[in-house]
Amino acid sequence: MTDKRWFASRRAWPGRELPGTVKVLLVARFVNRIGAFSMPFLAVLLVQEHGASVRTAGLVVGAFGAASIVSRLLGGRLAAVAGPKAAVVIGLCGTAGAQLVIALASALVVALAGAVLLGLCFEIHEPASQGMIADVTPDDLLPAAYGLLGVALSAAGLVAGLIAAVVGRAGLSWLFAIDAATALACALLIATAMPAPPRHGQAWSARARPWADRRLLVLMATGTAFATIALAIPMAMPIALAAAGREPAEAGLLTALGAVVIVVVQPLLRQRADPDRRMVSGYLLLAAGLAIAGTFPSLAGYTAATIVMALGDVLLFGYAPTLVARLAPDGARAAYFSVYGIIWGIALTVGPPLMGTALAHGPRTFWLVAAGAMLATGAVHRLAARAVVRP
Repeated sequence: MTDKRWFASRRAWPGRELPGTVKVLLVARFVNRIGAFSMPFLAVLLVQEHGASVRTAGLVVGAFGAASIVSRLLGGRLAAVAGPKAAVVIGLCGTAGAQLVIALASALVVALAGAVLLGLCFEIHEPASQGMIADVTPDDLLPAAYGLLGVALSAAGLVAGLIAAVVGRAGLSWLFAIDAATALACALLIATAMPAPPRHGQAWSARARPWADRRLLVLMATGTAFATIALAIPMAMPIALAAAGREPAEAGLLTALGAVVIVVVQPLLRQRADPDRRMVSGYLLLAAGLAIAGTFPSLAGYTAATIVMALGDVLLFGYAPTLVARLAPDGARAAYFSVYGIIWGIALTVGPPLMGTALAHGPRTFWLVAAGAMLATGAVHRLAARAVVRP
């Protein structure tokens, strides 16, 4: 009986039904993500190896965040002009080139220029790759496709953390060099193994008006709230652990635990479900996890909170892009994803100051305020659900 159930689960695994283009993209993004561990070390590299002040390093990281917004929009435009496959390859090659500039920089001004260039290239591939998934995947399999992309990135993130811990001892510049190598490997894999996706002519000018789509704007409003909290959590966790008398480095173990939960749970989800209901459930799970962290500020409490929040992430990472893809007209999905994706740049800009303000009143205040924000976000999404479903 056990063997029959195992073979049945294999036949039911959603990845078996996905188009070959999506499978190649998942593998390529996994390869790229394995080396994507350099960005958290940008500020410390500028300070330790190039003599920049902490203030200068902070300004550069802020400039990177602002440039990433431009990068998203540029990626959508490039996908319309050159095609999504070419946009992904160009973006990855540009990212690799900028990382090599940082790795090989002999002067601070060169490293600063490389950091800004990296921001301008860093997100170019995202709108095209997310749009490609929607262009070639049957509608009922979109949650599975985007969910498995999240699994691939989470699994690669676990490996990336181990590589960073080893390579970083040889010098921070090596982190950027290896990141560049994996970006080039990803670009090569896509260029040689991925079939050319369909082209849609002048879709950008004729059909893509994402800024005028109020349904997308509603999704961006709730998505920005989620992204702001999602980026603040890993920054706040080491501070909260220290306040609880634990080692701040234990936050890395909690991050790994969350990634494991995502990898294990995502393939088990029932994929053909109402995305709006699943997203509301995701927001509620995030709110519950944050409330647990605020109510039980201990290692055990933070462990339980991490598991619950990871379950929420599983739902949000799979179904949010599904809704964006369903809103976009055929041939305009990269344009929609380029606009929707700027929520992460906005969150990177406003999140840290808001986090610092809340943490000034103690970790418990931060967790409970964040829980309230996620609860409100879920309520807003529920009330606005009819506005973000294709009529």
